[in-house]
Amino acid sequence: MESADPFKSIKSAFRADDAATVRKILESYPALKQRINEPIGDFGGPAITHARSREMLDVLLDNGADINAKSDWKPGGFGLLHSAKPDLAEYAIQRGAIIDAHAAARLGLDKKLRELIETDSTLVHARGGDGQTPLHFASTVPIAEFLLAQGADIDARDLDHNSTPAQWMIGERQAVARYLVERGCRTDLLMAAAQGDAELAHRHLEDDPACIRMRISDEYFPMVGGGTGGTIYQWTLGWHVSAHDVAKKFGHDAVYRFLLERSPADVRFVHAAWTADGSTVKQMLKQNPRLVSELTPADRRLLAHAARNNQTETVRVMLEAAGWPVDSTSQHGATPLHWAAFHGNAEMTRQLLQHNPPLSTKDPSYQSTPLGWAIHGSENGWNCAQGDYAGTVKLLLEAGAVPPAEITSGTTAVRQMLQAKREGNSKAKD
Repeated sequence: MESADPFKSIKSAFRADDAATVRKILESYPALKQRINEPIGDFGGPAITHARSREMLDVLLDNGADINAKSDWKPGGFGLLHSAKPDLAEYAIQRGAIIDAHAAARLGLDKKLRELIETDSTLVHARGGDGQTPLHFASTVPIAEFLLAQGADIDARDLDHNSTPAQWMIGERQAVARYLVERGCRTDLLMAAAQGDAELAHRHLEDDPACIRMRISDEYFPMVGGGTGGTIYQWTLGWHVSAHDVAKKFGHDAVYRFLLERSPADVRFVHAAWTADGSTVKQMLKQNPRLVSELTPADRRLLAHAARNNQTETVRVMLEAAGWPVDSTSQHGATPLHWAAFHGNAEMTRQLLQHNPPLSTKDPSYQSTPLGWAIHGSENGWNCAQGDYAGTVKLLLEAGAVPPAEITSGTTAVRQMLQAKREGNSKAKD
């Protein structure tokens, strides 16, 4: 509250779910009440759509928040009832939140959903958050069954992720996804792996043996890493993972072994490297030293994808045991060194620097070098608290990275490291 910017203070208190402090700031700065419905969260959402407790909801409503406000996300806005936990959603309904078809499907409100669609049959196709249909939100088999009986498109794709209802459900709503599979929805090897469905996996491989190479990458899902929300598989199954990884993740060991048995040598080699199985990598290279030189362009990019995922051991095995190329790129056209720097992963940075990666290459999306990514990541990265950004910057500078002419961003420790380097360079010139 001592901050010179009360709006910044209230955003910080809101993120901490500190209702008492939010109320106090609003009382001290009444003008902030005029901004209560402004977007402050991700995807253009006003505070009400991100409320996590009854106490915070009460504070917001007492100060003029619109309980039915939605985010201004272009593909389709989300309201509080589209994300709140059931107990908070129930309380919000008591406080005046309006239940639409998407919220009813998500919250398992069968009677309300039936009432809405019997009143207006077109709602079965209505677009909600991310441009999803009510079927995308279905939380139970009976709700999915009802929606299909009313004409819902079993393979409708949302507007942000271009993904079907079953693809949305595969992570946490397995029972509903399985029901949609039984009803004939579109499937793929990844879905079969996630469900542990050996028969379905076998059918896909019989129809298309090459699908054993499928990964959640832009080679198979063009939206991955693009300017939109990307395939929902990125978020439900993982970035750049294979069907083998998915089966292992969900504990379907029989399907995992089946997939390995159906994999040609190069796929097994890539899988061993991706899972940091150094002994298998070395053994396979001993049998066929050409495996690395014969990697496909997609496989060559896996080092950058592993760095993007912050998979330190995978990067180590790919570099040391397999000699993977260090000039590949991943999301945003960034090299492995860009990603190691962004994560503040000093160990990964050290490993990469031993293989002479380019230091001055600028990514095509942000026109920034690995050092620039480290500076930005220290304040805006995905692992700010865990990353060793000062150590990473130190390694990059020692390797020859040039500090920026003006030091205007980065944490205090990072700025000090950059300033010390600049001063050292200045003295060396003198």
